[in-house]
Amino acid sequence: MTEIPKCDFHIHTKYLGCANETMEIPAIVQECKRLGVTALGITDHLNSLDKLDLHLLIKKDIQSLAPEIDVYFGVELNFTAADGSFAFSPEVKEQYGFQFAIGGIHGTYLDTYDLKTLVDIQHRHHLITCRDPLVDVLVHPYWFGKGEFEKNGWPWFDSMRAVPEAYARELGQVARETGTAIEINASANLENANYSNRYVKEYVAYLSIIAEEGAGFALGSDAHDIGRLSTIHTAWDVATQLNLTADRIWQPGCKPMVGHEKSGKEQHSSNQCMDHDSDTAAARGG
Repeated sequence: MTEIPKCDFHIHTKYLGCANETMEIPAIVQECKRLGVTALGITDHLNSLDKLDLHLLIKKDIQSLAPEIDVYFGVELNFTAADGSFAFSPEVKEQYGFQFAIGGIHGTYLDTYDLKTLVDIQHRHHLITCRDPLVDVLVHPYWFGKGEFEKNGWPWFDSMRAVPEAYARELGQVARETGTAIEINASANLENANYSNRYVKEYVAYLSIIAEEGAGFALGSDAHDIGRLSTIHTAWDVATQLNLTADRIWQPGCKPMVGHEKSGKEQHSSNQCMDHDSDTAAARGG
C-alpha cells in the first residue's frame, strides 16, 4: 500500500483569537516539522468580512519564512446563517491570496431539540458545502460544540448511529462528483474528550462508508494549541485504517506559499492554486 502524504491542512493561529498564544506561525512550522509533517495549511476562520485584514498578518508571517516543509495559506469558512452562504467570493480569494478554502457547518441551527432534524440539517449543509465551487474540503462532519447542548439542556450527540447510512453514501457520492474532500479531523472528531470511544469507532465506520463511494479525504489536526498538532498522527492512522491510497488524500493544486524546494521569495509569484476543471464545476452546479 502506498504511504499516505504526511500533511495537515487544518491549523489555527493566535491572530484572530481562535487559537491560543502558542499558535504563532514560526512555532507551528517548527513543531510540524518535528512531528514529521511535510506539508501544512494555515486555516483560520473567516466568519465575516470585517475580519479579513487580520488574515494578512498570517500571510505576512508565512511569507517571511524559509522552511524545510511546505506551507500553504488557507481559510476556514462557516455559514453565515442556516441555509445561508459563506463570507467568501472569488474576488476575496484573489485579493487576499488564499490558496484554498475548507468549510462547513459549525452549529445545530435548532430552536428546539429533535435528533432527526439535527441530523437532517447537518446533512443538508454538508451537501451545500460540497457543491460550493470555492470550497475544497468539507470540515469535521458531525462535530458539535458541547456548550450549545449544555446551554440548552439538550441530550449530547454521542453516537453516529443517528446518521442514516444513506446519508453517508449520498455525501460520499456528491463529494466524489464535485471533487470535494471529506476531512478526517483529529481534534474535533477523533481525539475530543467530549466524545466516547464508541462514538470514535462509529465515526470511523461512517468514514469507511464514505470511502466506499470513492470520495477523497483531507487530513487535519484542527489544532488550537501547539500541543494538539500531534493529533494529526491519529488522522494519518485512520486514513491508513481506511486503506486510502495516496491519490485519495487531498492536497492543494498549487505550489506552497513557501516551502522546501525554493525560498519564499522565489515562490510568491507562482503559488496560485488551479481552479476546478469543467467536469467538477458542472457537478457543483457552477
